[in-house]
Amino acid sequence: MASVYKAVSKRKSRDITKQQDQDDEDVMMEEMLADADDTSDSDEDEENTADAAKKQLAAGMMPKTRVLMLTSRGVTSRHRHLLNDMTSLLPHTHKESKLDSRKKAAGYNLLLNSLADLHSCNVIFFLEAKKNGQDLYLWLSRPPNGPTVKFHVNNLHTMAELNTGFAGNCLKGGRGIVVFDKSFDEQGPVMSQPGNEYRGLIREMLRSVFCVPKRGVKGMKPFIDRVIGIYGVDGKIWIRVYEIRESESGNKKKDGEEVTEKPAHNPKDGPEISLVEIGPRFVLTPIVILEGSFGGPVIYENKEFVSPNQVRREIRISKAARYAKRRDVQTERLAKRSNLQLGQGERKPGALDTRRLFG
Repeated sequence: MASVYKAVSKRKSRDITKQQDQDDEDVMMEEMLADADDTSDSDEDEENTADAAKKQLAAGMMPKTRVLMLTSRGVTSRHRHLLNDMTSLLPHTHKESKLDSRKKAAGYNLLLNSLADLHSCNVIFFLEAKKNGQDLYLWLSRPPNGPTVKFHVNNLHTMAELNTGFAGNCLKGGRGIVVFDKSFDEQGPVMSQPGNEYRGLIREMLRSVFCVPKRGVKGMKPFIDRVIGIYGVDGKIWIRVYEIRESESGNKKKDGEEVTEKPAHNPKDGPEISLVEIGPRFVLTPIVILEGSFGGPVIYENKEFVSPNQVRREIRISKAARYAKRRDVQTERLAKRSNLQLGQGERKPGALDTRRLFG
């Protein structure tokens, strides 16, 4: 009897442990289903960053940004000086060495996004040179999800060419006021027209590059001593940089007499303020806007943009057409002379020719 009782008790204990294990598994599955969410970890991180950016904008502060600036191989000295001017003008940038264009098979998407992730940058400012430095293109991107805007850069002048540099009160590491004209205003006459919605996206991309955050930038000085003007004219974007120069009001004295060149300035209004261009200056022509970072579907494409290769080709064709026309005129003249039985360099004999009179 004792052995039978032990066998029955063992079976009951086994059944009880199996039932407890099944109950525990059911509870764990219910908890996992209750905790499961439609959004992934990356989506939650994006929502948190978006909420933080909205709070900073509501508080009147720009979100924390860091711009990665670099060029491709094949750039000229002017392009290199432009990048140096931009890094000295904007303190929230990180300058990287040239990107090896021989690795283009891997794609700019992988290389540039990995560099931005390595240096904790959320904006990419990439200058790409083509045709041995004849053409310069600017890529602005927000890694890793985009969007990306491609521009053609022309009419480029650096600080050294303007012979200004950081003169006067404009100091390295200072902040600037970014001014957009009415063409970038959402309620303006240009953006209200259908087909110009892309200007709002371009405005935000340029703002993320040129607007320096108030806090969290290493080496930044608490001065606002420059104005960055961004103007949209003739389908292009014109960028100019000015220094805010203050001068005390006063009249110049010459031989004991006061000479007033300008109307008298009221000292109660503060110092007299003027703007002096320091550079760099350049013109951007938008070409295409991509949804992703250096890839993805095309959001906008500028149909009016003409490639520099096409422009150079048309110039060569026009020169070749002028040469062909000149050759046709020469062949026609030779054909006429051969029909008149005139040799090379001879003229048609007249009635008073010496050979006819004394021949």
